[in-house]
Amino acid sequence: MEHSQDASAGHISLPQETDSIVAALIDKSPVPTRSLWHDYKMFGTNDDDKTQINAFVDDGYAPTYRDLVADSKYKIQFHTLKGLNFDTAPSKGTITIKYRKHSDATSGDSALIAGQTKLGGQSFNEASKTFSGESQTDAIDLIIHQDVTEILSISWSNMEQDHPLQITAKYNGVAGGSTSSDSTKDLLLAEINTQNGVSRYRRFRVGNVDSDSVAHMLLKRRWVDCDSNSDLVHIPSNSILKHALLGKLAEDNADLQRAQYHWGTVNQLLEADTDSYRGAAKPTLHIAPNGVGGGMTGMY
Repeated sequence: MEHSQDASAGHISLPQETDSIVAALIDKSPVPTRSLWHDYKMFGTNDDDKTQINAFVDDGYAPTYRDLVADSKYKIQFHTLKGLNFDTAPSKGTITIKYRKHSDATSGDSALIAGQTKLGGQSFNEASKTFSGESQTDAIDLIIHQDVTEILSISWSNMEQDHPLQITAKYNGVAGGSTSSDSTKDLLLAEINTQNGVSRYRRFRVGNVDSDSVAHMLLKRRWVDCDSNSDLVHIPSNSILKHALLGKLAEDNADLQRAQYHWGTVNQLLEADTDSYRGAAKPTLHIAPNGVGGGMTGMY
């Protein structure tokens, strides 16, 4: 599938129904896709590294589509994505959000109310919203605190079938300052269209971008778990299904030779299909005539 996205923040997040980038453009110029292996191999990575690689660098997974901007505070809201017959919240289901707020950083550990503590003494707050079909004419707050500065995870369970939601972060001013609004600074955090799940977006860092940069990408769809009759399933190859059915038919008829052939073909086709979306990029050949550490420049 094709997808366009603002890249001015220095990173992009793939839609949840996709897994990797097949090919991509930044500002109408082709840009390669690199795995995290390339990043370490070429430059190394640390907190002080300001190197900008002219590529899409795989950065793993992030809990939100967009990160909250540092030194800003937000209120977290949701609203339905469909208008007709969706003027109410879902009739059932629970959304759980783990987050940090500005007062956590200013009031010490006593302000943290969750039952878990991360290494280094950092912890988080946890808020749950259980739906019961309440009317919804506008966005509704998911978290009572209005000074949220970081989202750690978003998960949901037992949601109403076919009732998609959008979770957004509404800009609420500078962290520690007075409340103010600016719709241009509001952020999309997640879109929910399954009964059970966790918000998880594939993230790529992008170098050499400016405030007007746009990424246009050809993406590989990913497999998703089906938990309702209306879930959309994309079949990768009719050949896989054909040989699987023929293999099963041969087994039922005790024709082991034909069954072995068809199941072997299925295995090859599945391996080829899996290989095409297993990751964003593969490490390329590294030529080192003088041994490890003595590679040729530009030939990694």
